[in-house]
Amino acid sequence: MIPPRFYTFWSINGPLDQARLREQMRAFQAAGLDGVVFHPRFYPGIPPYMSPAYLGEVSAAILYAKEIGLRFWLYDENGWPSGTADGQLLAKYPESAAVRLDLFDKPDAAAIGSFKNGTKTWYMVPRVVEGIDTLDPKVCEHFLELIHERYRTGLAPEAFDYVEAFFADEPESGAIKGPMPETAGAPWSPCLKAALEKKFGTDYARLLPLVFARGEGYREFRVAYWELVTDLIGEGFFAPYLAWCRKYGKQFIGHVKGEEHPLFQLPMVGSCHRIYRQLSMPGIDSLERFPALDFYPRQASAVARQFGDGRCMVECFGGAGWGAAPHDLERYLLWLGRNGLTDFVFHLSQYRLDSAAIRDWPPSEPLHLTWREAFPEVIARVKRELAARPPTVCDTLVVAPYRGLMAEYEPWELMQTNAHVATTYPDTPAGRINRAFLAKLEELKVAGVAYDVTDERTLEEEGRFEGGRVRLGQMSYAHLVVGDGADLRGGAAGWRTAHSEGSAGVPPANSTKRDLEIASTFKLDWRLAEPPLNAWLLEFKAEEPGVFSGKFTTAFKSGEVGPLALRFADDILTAFLDGQPLVVDQGGDGAVAVLPPSLSAGEHLLRFSCVREKRLPYVWLEGRFAVLSQSPYEAGPNGTIRTAGPFVAAPQTIAPEAELIAAGLPFCARAVVAEAVVTLPQPVGALSFGGVTADALRASLDGQPMGWAWGPDWSLPLIQPLAAGEHRLRVELIPSTFNHFGPHHYYNGDWHVISGDQMVGVKNFADLDDAPTPTHIAAWHFKPLRLPRSLIAN
Repeated sequence: MIPPRFYTFWSINGPLDQARLREQMRAFQAAGLDGVVFHPRFYPGIPPYMSPAYLGEVSAAILYAKEIGLRFWLYDENGWPSGTADGQLLAKYPESAAVRLDLFDKPDAAAIGSFKNGTKTWYMVPRVVEGIDTLDPKVCEHFLELIHERYRTGLAPEAFDYVEAFFADEPESGAIKGPMPETAGAPWSPCLKAALEKKFGTDYARLLPLVFARGEGYREFRVAYWELVTDLIGEGFFAPYLAWCRKYGKQFIGHVKGEEHPLFQLPMVGSCHRIYRQLSMPGIDSLERFPALDFYPRQASAVARQFGDGRCMVECFGGAGWGAAPHDLERYLLWLGRNGLTDFVFHLSQYRLDSAAIRDWPPSEPLHLTWREAFPEVIARVKRELAARPPTVCDTLVVAPYRGLMAEYEPWELMQTNAHVATTYPDTPAGRINRAFLAKLEELKVAGVAYDVTDERTLEEEGRFEGGRVRLGQMSYAHLVVGDGADLRGGAAGWRTAHSEGSAGVPPANSTKRDLEIASTFKLDWRLAEPPLNAWLLEFKAEEPGVFSGKFTTAFKSGEVGPLALRFADDILTAFLDGQPLVVDQGGDGAVAVLPPSLSAGEHLLRFSCVREKRLPYVWLEGRFAVLSQSPYEAGPNGTIRTAGPFVAAPQTIAPEAELIAAGLPFCARAVVAEAVVTLPQPVGALSFGGVTADALRASLDGQPMGWAWGPDWSLPLIQPLAAGEHRLRVELIPSTFNHFGPHHYYNGDWHVISGDQMVGVKNFADLDDAPTPTHIAAWHFKPLRLPRSLIAN
């Protein structure tokens, strides 16, 4: 088995500071990561992006990574998608802009031609859109000149030598670049026009309407058109990029937009199976919290096995939301790993967690999770499990029906497709081919068949029969499954009959069920070791741009709950509490203002101004108090509890057996530390907790650390049996990160995919179709928090 490696997308969104950079690199290494992808993202330009000063700071960071043994990759943009060089490319080479062939219902002098569809006449007009022309190799050369060459010549030689890879993010044909087409649009470029002329002569303009509407010969022309798109984006963007990386001893790593299934790949790049050959390791983008289609991780890993060294990359778990817990990450990584992925890039870790970063496709992992100290154990468990149960060797090859999709697909279908992961798309001939193909893959999965995939052209050009098996690159298969709609041509016509569909057999079930007949359950009587350090996320309204105000209520006497502070996620210019100025301590992670000890009960008005934040900022009141809702809690959606509020800060009187959110800790991000005594009548070899609700817990017995436990089984590893008798148990109960950051008002509670729009209540592609507008409601949602009610020993 290829050992897995773990990296983070390191979102560089603040001024470069070597002390901060080094501290975070050490933290990444301590969290179990093998390396970083240095990713300027909303970078403020201090020092200016790609300037000599910037390159000097990056050099110093790279050399420190080398010193501590942390792998280092460079992201090729400030933001995403790749190609514009932070806008410098189009400023210098304006003719390099992306172009799309859009349909309009009014005549236009720039139209290439027109056609009638029913009673309506449509005009095909080349339209400049955002981004660069990825089909033109000259444009990629400009990009390499502006970014890669400046890194090569501007970094210290030792630093450049240590960089392993350049990372490209979401290049695509132009189909989905803004502004989106009003009716339909198809990839276009002067290079595509020249290729069509070469293949079809001047007759190409007469045939071009067949991309949009059916007519005589439409299937043949559409397949030719989309295969040209595939070839041209490969030759235009990927081939020169790969050549540059190889020339200077670097890997070319990244992923395209829209890898999830063949129908989504089609308008983006044609066939990923062709594109992956031009990356040092095939890569995909797999966001959200729950495992999805097996197709796209299996496709990337198949190409890696067939034509590479087996390594393949996934940018993963972004948008899983602040509510993601250790068991979510463990499950997700095992799904990807068992589908053959080897290099995991976590999306993303924020260099600075200001308000904008809190909303930016959370979570920020591992540095800003409540369970960040458990992160190394998640990685270790995944490594152990993948080593114990590696991916099954594939003996079945599945041919995906790319040409069948190309022949039937019409560009207007993209307008009715979910733009995020294409989970929804219209019921068209192409849509039905795609659904049938994915259903076939699901049948194979249920039957326990481990499969690789390919497309028709790759099998025709590079596959062969060998000893009664199908050989493709470095792989050999006993069984071939040809997807309905696949178009195998010429001498490959015998593929369909030469091999039959087969099953590699269903692997035996791996049962880890505990023998409950010999288990004993002990009730736990907890006491809190110390009053929890609490927080309260305050809410504000904007008085004017950058100026905010809001009220909060306290119900304690002056000095009754100890010191209080206001923690601002952002840089603050001025702050006033009840009209009195506060002394604000500015730092690398926002600002802190210590409140006067004379703060008394009642309503308080906080008014402050921010340096940069224009949206509503994140500010917490912190101290050892309780936050009590003035209305009851009830069950909410997606594992949450819900209350209408309002809240008041009061002295802590928290009963440890209570549900701790309602008891006063709804926004708490710190561990709740509790102790109990348990008496075992006989030695035990395994322990687990019952009735616990949290993200994780860390336990110690008799003063000795026992490690981490999390759901769903909440088991506590024992290196050796635990003796009979009395034992002192201490736990640190970790609340959900969701409770600290939200989005608390999202109507559907802790949703499994959270973009920036969910954080502020703007309905978008990641919402359900019937979601309200806006998606935020008045009620507050939290993830429950409860200490274990019992200890299960056996």
